[in-house]
Amino acid sequence: MRSKLLFLLQQPLLDLRDGLAPALPIDPSPGEFVKGINLGGKAVTIEGQRWDAYSHALASGLSVPGAQEAKTYIVPRPHASSDIRKLLNTVIFKPATLEICQTLPNGNYSIYLWIMENFQSNWHSLNVSINGKSVAQGIGHFDRGSWAKYGPYPAIVTDGALQLAISNNDPDLDAHLMGLSIYRL
Repeated sequence: MRSKLLFLLQQPLLDLRDGLAPALPIDPSPGEFVKGINLGGKAVTIEGQRWDAYSHALASGLSVPGAQEAKTYIVPRPHASSDIRKLLNTVIFKPATLEICQTLPNGNYSIYLWIMENFQSNWHSLNVSINGKSVAQGIGHFDRGSWAKYGPYPAIVTDGALQLAISNNDPDLDAHLMGLSIYRL
């Protein structure tokens, strides 16, 4: 009990030490929440929904061949809530192209990608394709610590799996992703 109380007392101090304003609200996503995945990290609650830990997602239909995991300790700009900071500071990455496959029932979906620049300013410039169709170019190209929730990107699943490919404009650099959220339309 004492340690839980100390945690609760220290939590506001962490926000004050950041020297930041209150977290900006995130626009709600349309559709029925299906799944959120904290890629490279533990379970979190984002936008009022419980997101899977990366390890749980891998055991229940997620595949990311050759991806590596990393954790950073960067203060996101604009300021983010505690769970969004946790999400943004865990990442999966792979040189050139990160391929992600998530089993899903057939249907229409909206896909959101959560990305923060965690290395150096303007390092990443990412292209995204869903089920073989290009949906975005040049995302994630911003200052170190800056972040965004990208989407919605439409996806139609007809074969029981959502296929994402995220590639860096420079094939000698890595492609990365912090979070993935999926909504059924």
